[in-house]
Amino acid sequence: SVCEGGELFTWGQNTYGQLGVGSQTTLTPKPQLVERLKGIPLAQIAAGGAHSITVSLSGAVYSWGKNNFGQLGLGDTKDRDCPSYVGALEHWKTVFISCGADHTAVLSKEGLVWTFGAGGSGQLGHNSTRNELLPRVVAELLGARVSHIACGRWEVLVEHTLVYVPSSDKFYFFGSDDEGQLEDERKLNQLIPVPINSPVSTRKSCQSNDHCRYIQSIFKPICYTCNFVNVFMHFTQNSCLNGIATLEDTEVDAWISNSTHWESTKRNIRLIFSSEACINGSFLDKSRDKHFKTSKEVSGVDMSEVKRFHEKISTNQTVYREV
Repeated sequence: SVCEGGELFTWGQNTYGQLGVGSQTTLTPKPQLVERLKGIPLAQIAAGGAHSITVSLSGAVYSWGKNNFGQLGLGDTKDRDCPSYVGALEHWKTVFISCGADHTAVLSKEGLVWTFGAGGSGQLGHNSTRNELLPRVVAELLGARVSHIACGRWEVLVEHTLVYVPSSDKFYFFGSDDEGQLEDERKLNQLIPVPINSPVSTRKSCQSNDHCRYIQSIFKPICYTCNFVNVFMHFTQNSCLNGIATLEDTEVDAWISNSTHWESTKRNIRLIFSSEACINGSFLDKSRDKHFKTSKEVSGVDMSEVKRFHEKISTNQTVYREV
C-alpha cells in the first residue's frame, strides 16, 4: 500500500521476498516500510503471484520477489528480497504496469507494450512459448498505440494479457484461453495478440466502469464472472496514478489566500514537506518529458519551479514560516 505521504508499506506472505523488506520470512503480519524506495515518488504498485513491481512518477520501474521465470525483468532468475531497478526500461517512459501470476506487462507513454517472465501459454505475445528474462516489446502491437493493459493473475492455469487500442476501438488478447472465454472458436493458446471485435462502441466506456459490461457482452454468457471481467475491472479501478500528496498551483493559492482553514492548511503543508517523496514528486520537471530522464546523476527536479513556489509563498509569512 502506498500511503499519501509517499511511503510504501507491505505485509503478508514473504517466502520469495515479495514484500521487498530485505528478508524472506514466511509471513509478515504487520505493515513494514520498504526502505529501499524511501524518497522515490511512486505512481503505482502491482502484485503478481509472488512478485511485485512499482513505477515512479518519473517512469522508473522497480521489481522484487519471485523470479523463477524472469518476471522481474532483470536478466536472470534469481529472487530478490529488495526492490531492484529495471535498467532495461530506463529510456521507455513507463506509465503503467500490470502483473500476471508469473509474468509482467509494461506500458510506455508512447503506447508501446513490453512483456517479460513466463511465456508458456503465449501470454507475452511474442509468437512463442519461451520465457523472457528481460523486457521485450510486443512487436505485433507496434504502431497500435495501446492505452490500457491488464494481465490475468487470479489462477495459475489461466495466463493471459489484454490490451486496448483506442484508435481502432479494439481489445487484443494473447495467452491462455483454457476456460473457453472467447466467444469464437480458437485454439487454447494465442501466441500473438488477436483482436476481439467490439459489437458496440467502447471509446467512452473504456474510461469508466461501464466498459466491464462491454466485456461481458463479448464473452459467453456463462462466463460473466470469469477472469476476463475481473481483469478489466482491476485495471479500470487502478488506472488512476499519482496517489501521493503533491503540490498543485490551486492548492498553494488556497494556502495563501484562505486564512479561515489554517489547521487544514498546516496539515497539508506538514504532510508534503515531511516527505522526501512528496517533495520530489511536487517539483518534477515535466517539460518535454524531462522527468522521465531522472537518474542518480539527474535529479529531475525543476529548480525554476522551486524558485517560483518560494516567491509565491513569501507573500504570506504565516505560510512561509510553516513551510
